[in-house]
Amino acid sequence: MKGDGRCLKLFLALLILFLQNVKGGEVGHSHNHSHSLRDAKVTVRCIERERQALLAFKRDLMDVFNQLSTWGSEAEKQDCCRWEGVYCSNQTGHVIQLDLGYYSFQGKMISPKLIELQHLQYLDLAFIDFNGSQIPDFIGSLTSLRYLNLSFCYFIGPIPSSFRNLTQLQHLDLSYNHLQPENLNWLPALSSLTYLDLSFIDFNGSRIPDFIGSLTNLRNLRLRSCHFIGPIPSSFGNLTQLQNLDLSYNQLQPENLNCLPALSSLTDLDLSGSFNGSQIPNFIGSLTNLRNLHLSSCHFIGPIPSSFGNLTQLQNLDLSYNQLQPENLNCLPALSSLTDLDLSGSFNGSQIPDFIGSLTNLRNLHLSSCHFIGPIPSSFGNLTQLQNLDLSYNQLQPENLNWLPALSSLTDLYLSRSFDGGQIPDFIGSLTNLRYLSLHFCNLVGQIPSSFGNLTQLQHLDLSYNHLQPENLNWLPALSSLTNLHLSRNNLSTVFNWPEAILNKLPKLVALTMVNCSLPPPPTPILSTTLYKTNSSTSLAYVSLSDNHLTSSIFLWLSNYSTSLVTLDLSNFWTMLNRALNLIVND
Repeated sequence: MKGDGRCLKLFLALLILFLQNVKGGEVGHSHNHSHSLRDAKVTVRCIERERQALLAFKRDLMDVFNQLSTWGSEAEKQDCCRWEGVYCSNQTGHVIQLDLGYYSFQGKMISPKLIELQHLQYLDLAFIDFNGSQIPDFIGSLTSLRYLNLSFCYFIGPIPSSFRNLTQLQHLDLSYNHLQPENLNWLPALSSLTYLDLSFIDFNGSRIPDFIGSLTNLRNLRLRSCHFIGPIPSSFGNLTQLQNLDLSYNQLQPENLNCLPALSSLTDLDLSGSFNGSQIPNFIGSLTNLRNLHLSSCHFIGPIPSSFGNLTQLQNLDLSYNQLQPENLNCLPALSSLTDLDLSGSFNGSQIPDFIGSLTNLRNLHLSSCHFIGPIPSSFGNLTQLQNLDLSYNQLQPENLNWLPALSSLTDLYLSRSFDGGQIPDFIGSLTNLRYLSLHFCNLVGQIPSSFGNLTQLQHLDLSYNHLQPENLNWLPALSSLTNLHLSRNNLSTVFNWPEAILNKLPKLVALTMVNCSLPPPPTPILSTTLYKTNSSTSLAYVSLSDNHLTSSIFLWLSNYSTSLVTLDLSNFWTMLNRALNLIVND
């Protein structure tokens, strides 16, 4: 019996190995990024006419970065099944997959020789610049295709009607081209489609074709910015397997959305910028599988439907730039799964609702330009997972920010134009994960806290257009990751070491604006050939120091950036340029 058991185990092991080879052995490929077989022993060589077709395709491409170095006629490159992006059947040797999407190629056209690849099932040429040529008609002859991605290829003109022959196609992406299709009458023939993306194709004010609703296998439909007008076809109600629907930035009629409740499988719905007025349809709350809902810039008015409280799986809700009533947000506390909430520009007055602090899974919260007034709820201290907080362009009270240190995960904090006076709280320096901090136009006064020196990951700091009067900037050199620094319209008249702190100690600085800061004249640097160049930025490209009290010594400090500077603004600078140039030449 033991022998029988060992034989059974051996048989099962061999059977599993055989099934794995049958499942995974159909495609032999050499793509550097996945499942490379370069080091395996290859026994099947590619078909000669297919190899020649691929070489002809390569000849029509500009491969500036030599990404197709494995393609060639040399003896060691004879097997095209080992070429970059080429995948062959291990059983027949035919090329069945050509994956060159997201490479940096340019070409005049797709070589007609590709018609030789009659066994091709997968063709991805996304982001190859074909320089305003048309999609060749022969693509419709590659009838084995299941996957076709020609997005971002700079094609113009019509979509070939021969596409109706691609009856096995499951994935079609023609987005972001300058196509002008006369019609889509070929589309119903592609009944196997599960993914269709025609975004940014100009349909010139026509209606969404009714027959799209006959593609009942669709799971992803993207028709963003297609210049469609009119109603959404009622036939869309047939797309019951649809999971992702993007109709954003068209000119649709909000009255004709009665088909949507049938799409109970939807997880992602984007209707942003597609309507002009009316209220948010109540039935959206019946799409209980939604995880991402985007309704921004629709000019919706009135309340948020209470039925939204049913969307308990919702993770991302964008209602920004509408005209909603802040009193009707009682449905939001039920959305406990929310990680992203954007209500920017959608309200006019009132206070920030306290219950937002109960959405403890939030990572991104955008409440800018809502005309909120009064204090920020202390319940915000519960949002300990928050990474991005935007409260800019409101009328808030800066006295009540004691909850802020609890948000230790914050990387981006936008408070610009939200306060009117007060000092910068010292505890902002405890938010040591900050990468972006904007406090401009807040009428802040007093010192810049030395605790800012703890913000060592900060990349962007904007304190401009306040009334700050720092005694020094000694904390600044600690911000070694800083790329953008904006201090304009503050009083830095007593900060005599500003060139040393900024120009000499911030190695990654790219942009510096210190306009009208009452900057004192910079001292002439000592040992200018070595000392003041040691830790200075090699990437500083933009400097604006206009309307200050500078002297010619500023040119000595800036001469270290002569190879990186693109823009230098020293408006109203009153020194003698010739003398400054002489100083630089003699340095």
